Amino acid sequence: MMSLLEPGDEVLYPDPGFPGYASIALGLGAAPVPFELSARNHFQPDPAEVASKITPRTRMLITNSPGNPTGTVYTDAVQRALAELAVKHDLWVLSDEIYARIIYGGEYLSMLRYPGMHERTLIIDGFSKSFAMTGWRLGYTVAPPEVVPALMMMAVNSYTCVAEFTQYGAIDALRDREGNTQHMVGEFTRRREQIVHDLNRVPGFRCLPPEGAFYAWVDITGTGMSAEDLCRILLEDAGVAAIPGAAFGPFGKEFIRFSFASSMATLHEAVERIVKVSTTWHTTAAVR
Repeated sequence: MMSLLEPGDEVLYPDPGFPGYASIALGLGAAPVPFELSARNHFQPDPAEVASKITPRTRMLITNSPGNPTGTVYTDAVQRALAELAVKHDLWVLSDEIYARIIYGGEYLSMLRYPGMHERTLIIDGFSKSFAMTGWRLGYTVAPPEVVPALMMMAVNSYTCVAEFTQYGAIDALRDREGNTQHMVGEFTRRREQIVHDLNRVPGFRCLPPEGAFYAWVDITGTGMSAEDLCRILLEDAGVAAIPGAAFGPFGKEFIRFSFASSMATLHEAVERIVKVSTTWHTTAAVR
């Protein structure tokens, strides 16, 4: 984004979505323009809405599949429509594919597969998620050749390079001779099934199985409480951490996000604690 945006440019991004999309755009003097990922549309982008928000100042479209926080994997039809809009309006596409290897069924489809996308798409990926190298802070971009000089200038004048041992570790991770990522996804699959089942036992919670990533995106409208108040009760009374959905954008205000990147025993205990404190809102909702 530092390499491609100028002050006054508009950036289309998913809401709810990773908070960095809007804040980085603002920091660069650009204008972040959200498009909604709604439950009524299974948290898929609506190409018609995206099209309606494109103006002469629109410079970039950000996509994130599988998505944080919803766990949505964009359908082929949706991605194709977004690609066609990018080509029609000559937009850069920043495709955040950091969770691409963590999907639960089906084949992953990258934005690069669609006509006209190689010359306008930058893939963002890294090692924190698929290879559990979170603390190593290593990522990469797959970019059109014309963008590389700008990326190089930014890199050399900010962090210069990453540590050599980190790079060797990443090479070994990409080779993944022992299939560790596949085993990890298998374990996430079991955790996903358990936590979705358990969370749906909590009064007022409604959770659909995520299609990718490792987050449970929970509709809490049935509790009658705000997400902020609910998360405070969970933390202070149950010792369970969750994030209010509005942290990922205004359209997430009726949701909370849990990570299931913990052991199945820990996840089960967490939900048991939530059930115990659910009387706080269950009783209130019953009175109403």
